[in-house]
Amino acid sequence: MRNSNNQTAIYLDKINSAIEKGMIAKEVVCSITTGFRSVPSIRTKPGLNPYHASVADIGYGFDAVQGTIKRIQEGESIPFVLEMLVFDLDTLRISEMQINPNFELAVEGVETELVYISRFLHQQFKESITEANRLGKKLIGDNWEEIIRKVQNIQAIPRL
Repeated sequence: MRNSNNQTAIYLDKINSAIEKGMIAKEVVCSITTGFRSVPSIRTKPGLNPYHASVADIGYGFDAVQGTIKRIQEGESIPFVLEMLVFDLDTLRISEMQINPNFELAVEGVETELVYISRFLHQQFKESITEANRLGKKLIGDNWEEIIRKVQNIQAIPRL
């Protein structure tokens, strides 16, 4: 990482804080999606399973970023630590991009308070993920794009 140890620690704390905010919104979205099963007009729409999968991807992504940060903070010697952090952050960004199309497919033709609240919460974790990626890019600097090129082939595998 291009920064001093102190700057690195500050960036990792800020990334973790951004992720925490997104995790809170994601947890509420998980609770709401359970409620979708009780709304007949949503329950019978196509897209609910891809939407649930997108929410789960985001949850796993948040966990992955936090796990990598924790390992770095604890001083674990990790081969390819930068690649892991970039992979985790960018994969989380990709997962976030999938949520809205899958959500809109699941709720097509339905306007309920749950739908409005979900859209608001999606925006909350989108902002969180965007901020975490922005901070990751600042932390890693010019190497970010080079690392992205290295990890893209791996990222594509679960998305096929």
